[in-house]
Amino acid sequence: MKWLLFVYKVPSDSSTARVTIWRKVKRIGALYLQQSVCIVPYMEKFLKEVEDLKKEVKGFGGDFKSFEVVALEEEVEKDLIEQFNRQRREEYSEVIEKCEEFFKEIEKEVSRKNFTFAELEENEDELSKLYRWFKKVAERDVFNCEMRAKAEELLKKASEEFEKFSAMVYEKNKEEGEF
Repeated sequence: MKWLLFVYKVPSDSSTARVTIWRKVKRIGALYLQQSVCIVPYMEKFLKEVEDLKKEVKGFGGDFKSFEVVALEEEVEKDLIEQFNRQRREEYSEVIEKCEEFFKEIEKEVSRKNFTFAELEENEDELSKLYRWFKKVAERDVFNCEMRAKAEELLKKASEEFEKFSAMVYEKNKEEGEF
């Protein structure tokens, strides 16, 4: 398997530069091997993102180098893949946790009989956020982390619960003559 290793250095007096670059590295889904030394699988999707990162680092007055790594020892490669999957597990765990919070919120509103359009819209926004977040994590999940399926399953359940809640809101408002 081929890998893309990159090393960067940003001016030490700019915390904005350091934080901005760190966030972009995390957003890409790169793995930090050590401070400012990162690796991603050599894939088309990462090549552009790493090139964009290079431009940003240089824009801050920093230095950036990237290297194609063709062969790694089998154990090293397995370890890297496990580290990538560990990162995705952490991210999918957060998505799953937020899905559980979404279920509790729907349950709370049903028990309170809070069937307002405002509540419906709020929950629709939360569900959309969950899907966007999941999509970002899934795009970084190049090694098919085992937790992806559970997150997908809970998102599907969240959509179903939202549709039930939506029907309750509609019925309540229909009874009150709004439709």
